Amino acid sequence: MYSVIVIVELILLVIGALFLIRALTPISHLILELPEGSIKERWKVLSIFILFFIAGYFIFGYNLWLLGDEFNHLSIITSITMLFGGVFAYLVGQLALHTMNDVKNMAILQHESITDGLTNLHNRRYFDERITEEVALSKRYKLPLTFMLLDVDHFKKINDTYGHKVGDEVLRNLSKVVLEVVRDSDVVARYGGEEIAIITPSTNKQEAELLAERLRGIVEKTTVSTISTTQEVIQVTVSIGICSLSAVITDKDALIEETDQALYLAKKYGRNRVVVSNW
Repeated sequence: MYSVIVIVELILLVIGALFLIRALTPISHLILELPEGSIKERWKVLSIFILFFIAGYFIFGYNLWLLGDEFNHLSIITSITMLFGGVFAYLVGQLALHTMNDVKNMAILQHESITDGLTNLHNRRYFDERITEEVALSKRYKLPLTFMLLDVDHFKKINDTYGHKVGDEVLRNLSKVVLEVVRDSDVVARYGGEEIAIITPSTNKQEAELLAERLRGIVEKTTVSTISTTQEVIQVTVSIGICSLSAVITDKDALIEETDQALYLAKKYGRNRVVVSNW
């Protein structure tokens, strides 16, 4: 015959083991969601330890079964401790999974707060923050900084002729082209309407002009939309204004204003061209 205490101990062990088994579910989800790296490997190791603990629970339970009705204070304390251990592992797994989901949601919200919904470029808010930072860094460490402002030529005509849906597609595809051409260190943002701003840290005017000319040439040869009903191919050109920080252009506002003026001249002189500020 088995005493009531032994039966209770066995029940506690089974419940503890079930909590350990349930802990593996959120931890497995966590491992699948995490990118490759040391943190993911540590969670894998923890899951292996939990499997060993589960085996230990059943081994200890089997020994209790063999002891029968022999009363042992230590076994009671151990059974209770192992129950709480299983509950603890389960709670840790749940908490870790919920924390990761919260972090993911926060990252999504942060991304959305600085991203333009149409083009998937950074938005004007992000641009305003970054150009302030980049100007301050450039002046502090005496590094070159160049700003480029790109505008789609005759964009209103595209909207008027084909509709705003096609115009939106043009902007989306143009944005992809820009991101493919610029460097990872460059900051690209939708400045407003059909204008795209490009901040190029540690870049002088000559280097920025080469980049702008390359971008202009690639855009000119790229199909940015195709009319589905007529299969008409739409290609656009862009005008680009460029200005760098200098002894004359010393702050953010002057840099933006002079770049905008260079863009105005690019459009005035016939569009599909790059104009570099003399300042």
